[in-house]
This record gives sequence, C-alpha cells and structure tokens, in this order.
Amino acid sequence: MRSTVKQTASLVIVLGALAAPQAAQAGEKEEARKHYDRALELADDGQPEGAIVEFRRSYDLTHHFAVLYNIGQVYVSLARPVEAVDAYERYLADGGKKIPAARRAEVEQEIARQKARIATLEIRGLPEGAVVRLDGKEIAKSPIAAPVRVGVGTHAIAASADGYDPAETEVIVAGEDRRVVELALAKHVVETPPPTPVAPVVQRPPVAPAAPPAVAPEVSAPVVSAAVEPSTKPKSLSNLRIAGIASSTAGVAGMVAGAVCWGLGKSRHDDAMNNVNQNYGKAQSLQSDAQDYVTAGNAVFIAGGVLAALGTVLYFVGAPDGRAAAPDTHAYLMPAVGPGFAGLNAGGTW
Repeated sequence: MRSTVKQTASLVIVLGALAAPQAAQAGEKEEARKHYDRALELADDGQPEGAIVEFRRSYDLTHHFAVLYNIGQVYVSLARPVEAVDAYERYLADGGKKIPAARRAEVEQEIARQKARIATLEIRGLPEGAVVRLDGKEIAKSPIAAPVRVGVGTHAIAASADGYDPAETEVIVAGEDRRVVELALAKHVVETPPPTPVAPVVQRPPVAPAAPPAVAPEVSAPVVSAAVEPSTKPKSLSNLRIAGIASSTAGVAGMVAGAVCWGLGKSRHDDAMNNVNQNYGKAQSLQSDAQDYVTAGNAVFIAGGVLAALGTVLYFVGAPDGRAAAPDTHAYLMPAVGPGFAGLNAGGTW
C-alpha cells in the first residue's frame, strides 16, 4: 500500500488547516478532528469507502475547504472521476486565494486528467415523472434537463413510472463519450378473461293431446286386411346424414386445433412475462407470437363450431327414406369458451 501511505502523508499536511475557522465551536472542532483522524486510519488500512464517510462527517462539522481536497484524493483512488472532479472544483472555489499557487496548479491538472475519464449520457423517451436509476441508484425524475455524467465502463440505466412496465438498458462508454440513450416505457396492460357465454335454454313445444281412436262402423261383410311383410332390406344412410357426420367431425377437429392454439398462446405469454425484466426485446417477440396464436385459435375454434353445428342440423334433417325428423325431435349445439376451458354445450331430444 505504498500509494496509500504517500497519499496519507499529504492528508496529514492538510489536517492543520482544520484549526483555522474561528467560528467553529470547540466541541465541533474536536469532533471534526476525531473523524478526520479516523479517515486517515481507514485510508492507510486500504478502506477508502470508510474514509470517504469519515472525511464527509468532518467536513459537515467545520465546512473547511481543505477537507474537500482529501475527499477528491480518495475518489481518485476509487476510480470515481465524477465525484473527484466535483470535490476538487468545490475545493478551488471555496479555498480561493487561500490555496497556494503550486497546490492550485496540481489540482487543476488532476481535474483535467479526471475529466478525460468522464462520459455524458442524454436520456430520452421517458414519460414525465418517471424515476431514473443509474447502477441501481436513483438519480433523477424525467424530464432530465442536463446530461448525466458517468465514469468510463459499463453502466445500467433503469426507469419506472406508474401505469408503465419498467425498462432497463446497459451502455458501455469510453472517456469523453457523448451518448443518447433512448429508454421507452410501454404502458401496462391488464388482461381480463372473456366472459363465459351461457347456452340458451331450448323449450320443447307443447304436444297436442292425442285424438281418440275412430270407431269403425259395423258392416255385415267381414273385413279382410292384407298382411304386409316387413322389408328385410337394410336402410342406408342418406347423403345429408353423411355430409352432417363429415361436417361435425371436421368441426370438432377445428375446435380441438383452436384449443391447442390457445394453449400455445398462453405459454408464449407466460414466457414473455418472465423475460420482461431480463430481455425486453425477447419478451416483445414472445408476446407477438402469443397474440398470433390466440388470433388463429379464435378463428379455427369459431369455424369448427360452425361446422359442428351445421353437421348436427344436416344429420337430423337427412332422415332415412327422405322423411324429416319427428315433430318432437330437436337438438342444439353451442360453442362455449372460458378461462382455461373450450368446448361445446349440446342437448336435445329425439
């Protein structure tokens, strides 16, 4: 830790300046000196983050410009050029003519060296009031008037706002880069399941009472009735019934295919939700696939329902020997769709 020891030596030289402000109370000066000594120990032990905290506490008690020089040195050792430049520039401004010419020249040279390691980011595309975070730390709310300064390297920029899905991107910058970062937030959409259709209740028409049997008049001659032999020829299906069976089969297959498409769409939607925060581009692609599957599923399922209903009608209309179905024969077939369910409601009497 030779560099730390060398740095500590220069810090000790500045320590004497803490006694300069006459307005500081004796207790505050003593407390400031304790924090200053503790900061020197932490810097010498290779704990710069702790040293920063102690130096800042000492400065808050005395507001002596000399401590800002120490803070700038520690930030340089931490490779945090933005904070180092801020501390050094405030040191020069507050110290004014009290800073020796040699020290001022040294600090100005270090400021120029650190500025060469700073890049600027202009963040655009966010709705008003969106919270912006840089490397996990909140820095501002949009709109951001001035460019954001960052050190050389990789940085994560995230944003969030009420009513929008959060977004995050990563940028890699070199010294003195000027980058425009487009970070758009998509409006949050809450999906609601479609209402489940209710199948209509089919009322059977009233059946008229059977008429009393007619009484044959008495005749003297015997009534001879011819015996009719039952036909042994098998009855074949009519063309209408064959068409009805084919249409119903195709309709059921179409509804099954529609249900499969819905399942694939839901799977893509779930994958999109899981990838929103990790890979927003992939999430958008998956959501587009999910919408395509749902659209295809709706079209195929509706077409299947229509074919199934048409097949049912044709089957009952195409009674054997061209006879229509009995007057009291009726049936219905109604597609039913709901969350996690797809099928048909069917019923009737014959």
